[in-house]
Amino acid sequence: MKRASCLLGLVAPLLFCLSPSCFGGDGFGMHATGGEGGVAVTVDSAADFKELVETADVPYVVQVCGAIDLGSVGGKVGIRSNKTIRGTDANSTIIGQLGFKKGSSNVIFERLNITCPDGYGEGDGISVKEDISDVLITKCTFYDCPDGCVDITRRSDRVTVSWCRFYFTGASGDKSRVSLIGSSDGATDDLGRLHVTFHHNWFDTGCWQRIPSVRFGRVHIYNNYYSCPGNLYGVRSRIQAECLIENNYFGGVHDPYYIYIHDPGEIPGKIRASGNERVSCTGRVDDGDDDVFAPSYRYTLDDALDVPEIVQLGAGAGGVDFFPHWLFGLYGDFDRNDRVDAGDLSRYVDFWLLPDVADADYNEDGIVNGYEFALFADNWLQTTAEINAQRFPAD
Repeated sequence: MKRASCLLGLVAPLLFCLSPSCFGGDGFGMHATGGEGGVAVTVDSAADFKELVETADVPYVVQVCGAIDLGSVGGKVGIRSNKTIRGTDANSTIIGQLGFKKGSSNVIFERLNITCPDGYGEGDGISVKEDISDVLITKCTFYDCPDGCVDITRRSDRVTVSWCRFYFTGASGDKSRVSLIGSSDGATDDLGRLHVTFHHNWFDTGCWQRIPSVRFGRVHIYNNYYSCPGNLYGVRSRIQAECLIENNYFGGVHDPYYIYIHDPGEIPGKIRASGNERVSCTGRVDDGDDDVFAPSYRYTLDDALDVPEIVQLGAGAGGVDFFPHWLFGLYGDFDRNDRVDAGDLSRYVDFWLLPDVADADYNEDGIVNGYEFALFADNWLQTTAEINAQRFPAD
């Protein structure tokens, strides 16, 4: 497929959109509405942050300004139901562990940088445990959370982790864990729960293990970008787990996905894998031909070859929310069949009438006019010339 990486600098200012609600809730956490309808409050201190997120049941949209260090309030907080916690810009940071009050539900995290130094809580970034449900974690950057960036355990359910970036600045090793789903082999009360979706996440430098590691859960892993060479393993399906692994891109990683058996007498996990790209990977990859759950929601798969470009642009607290078609080929190739032709013309004409022209406004002047038409026509002529050259090669 043709690429247009040289255009990223041109379009990046247009693409950044502060509110990730452009994406909306999806995956197993699709019903999370967070603090919708509640008061929006901007905070810049740990004390104010703790007071708001721990207020029982009252909906709040808590907007984090700057860096908030939870060390002064014990290194962690216990979030209660009906909260949205979002950054005011790409630099908004929480230092410490974001935990929950047992039985809480309906919480959204977005546009945050999250790190948890040793000695803060249990070393988790976000710890979803003790009967927590309906959680959306999107557009966040996790780094240096030694016990786990996002752990989902102890009967928790219906969680989506999307468009997040994970990395570690120190040497890879036992304190470079990403995500544990299911706390132990004996936690059989997790059966029927732990429905989790991971999509369009970037598992970057230093991610060493648990990407994710799953016991008992039903976990959908699609369109993620793995670029963490030197890791121990990627996706591990353990006792009674089911993992659906679709259209991910694994670049230079060890053990991309496999079934792990600790006790020969246990019921092993399962994997269904399709559409994945593995480039320069080592170690174990299981067949991925098991029968597993079917997701209870609609979703659209991106081509795995497009995943590195899409995810590196979109993931994390500063990720963009919009990807114009020309990032993946010629301007005017709206149907992305690697040519500009009559099939694209009607779509182009529509943009002369539509109020939203972002996917056709190449020079970012707010309108689609003669500038874009000339580019469209040139690319149509180029496509026609290439097709004719193939049909009628020179002697």
